[in-house]
Formats: sequence, C-alpha cells, structure tokens
Amino acid sequence: MEALEEIGGYRIDEWIAQGSMATVYLARHEISGARVALKVLDAHLAREAELRARFEREFEAARRLDHPNVVRVLEAGHDDKRLFIALEFVEGTDLDRVISDPEKLSLEWKLDLFRQLIDGLFHAHELDVVHRDVKPANLRVTPEGVLKIMDFGMARLRSSTLTRRGQLLGSAHYIAPEQLEGGSADARADMFSAGLIAYELLSAHRPFEADSLLAYMAKVTREAVDPAPLPRSAYSPDLEALVLRALERRPDDRFADLGEMRTELKRLVAAGLARETR
Repeated sequence: MEALEEIGGYRIDEWIAQGSMATVYLARHEISGARVALKVLDAHLAREAELRARFEREFEAARRLDHPNVVRVLEAGHDDKRLFIALEFVEGTDLDRVISDPEKLSLEWKLDLFRQLIDGLFHAHELDVVHRDVKPANLRVTPEGVLKIMDFGMARLRSSTLTRRGQLLGSAHYIAPEQLEGGSADARADMFSAGLIAYELLSAHRPFEADSLLAYMAKVTREAVDPAPLPRSAYSPDLEALVLRALERRPDDRFADLGEMRTELKRLVAAGLARETR
C-alpha cells in the first residue's frame, strides 16, 4: 500500500481502510483544517480516460445531494495522476456491526433507521442519482442515531469497471435480481436493497442463504422470500407486507418509488403506535 503524506491540498493523518477500489484515509484540509474521509482510488482507474471521465460525471451528480441521511461529497479531483474524493467525515458505527448485535436495538429504533435509509435514498432518486450498491457496510450510524448513506457515485463507477471485467458488482447479498442477471438497474434496485437490509435488521437473518455464489444467485432470482423469520409485532401484518413487497423479484411488482414506500411505512407505524396505546 502506497504511503501518502498529502494529496490535493489534504494532509493525511491516518489510514482508515482498504477497499476493492480505494484506500480511505482520515485527512485534514491544509487551509481550513476540516477533517475529511479521503478516498484515494486505485491507480488503474486514473490510467483509463473513460473511467476518469465517468468518475467526474458521477461525482458532479453526487455533489448535488444535500440531505441529513447522505454523507456529503466535498470534492473530487486528481493530483499527480491519483484520483481522490473528499467526503464528510462521520463518527459512528457501520450498520453491518449494528446488525450483528440486534438485541441492543428496540423495534422502534430499527424502524427509524429503516425510515432514514428510505429518506436518504429517495432524496437521491429525486435528483436522478441511483446508488446501486446499498449495503450495511455503506451505511453509518452516528452516536446520536442518525443514519448516513455513503459511497454515492462510487457504486456507479464500480458498476462500470467490475461489470465490464466480468466481475460481480458490490456484495451479492444486497443487490437486486435484475442486477444479478446483468440487466439495467433503476431506483427500484435500491428499493430491493433497502428491503433486504430491513429484513435482516428486523429478523437478524438474511432472506437468502447459500453455500456458493451461483446457488445464492439462483435463490434470489427464482425463489420467493420466506416471511417466517420476520417478528410479529404491533405493526403486523402491514410491516411484513411492506418488506416483502420491496423484495418482489420483478421491479414492477415493488412500490412505484421510495416516496410511496415511505408513505406506507409512516402509515403503518402510526397505526401500530395507536394500537399500542389503546
């Protein structure tokens, strides 16, 4: 791994993580002193003109996002043939670690995290930005309980590079059937991913499990989701129906958009709370 001290006006403080496409550092802007999460993309991306152009287009789109549940993209550029992205630095815990200890979360908190996920994604969709790689590792929960969606733009860039090279985009456990089958993916693919996360958050189980990637793909693209692990609660059966509808194999069978899904979630939560207070 290349040791860096400075890139694009940012001073590197420490290494945070190594991903499939980038190394993430904690850094400070040399003038303002602001802390950022600095993603330095792998060298092969910088060498390909087509990918550089796509990188710049996608991040111009991502920079337009302004929502409390979306990590802000501060700057994207290149320095000495290295592509980098400066992102809002968010203290907190990735959702995959939260899910691994579900007993500490109340049902109401889980529903609120789900609602925040829908809110952030719907804001992006209204600006024609689709994530395409929504998964717990791309979601961070702050100490105050605010969910932040990360890596907008990275997902599209990842799609253009990995799909072209015959590799699978993102984590297969959280992408929609139409993506697994190599088809086009619109905002309803993000909805499917959100449904998978809700299912796992509520039940502490993944809706699909298999011993190999091929077997997993076969399940996702051919089998219906088993509702049994979803817990019964004051929000039943409407909550289970909402999650299962988001997980329909055919995009046309899901909600029309996340706005409709959010409205239904708010309605069923209000109805459940009313039943609990009777």
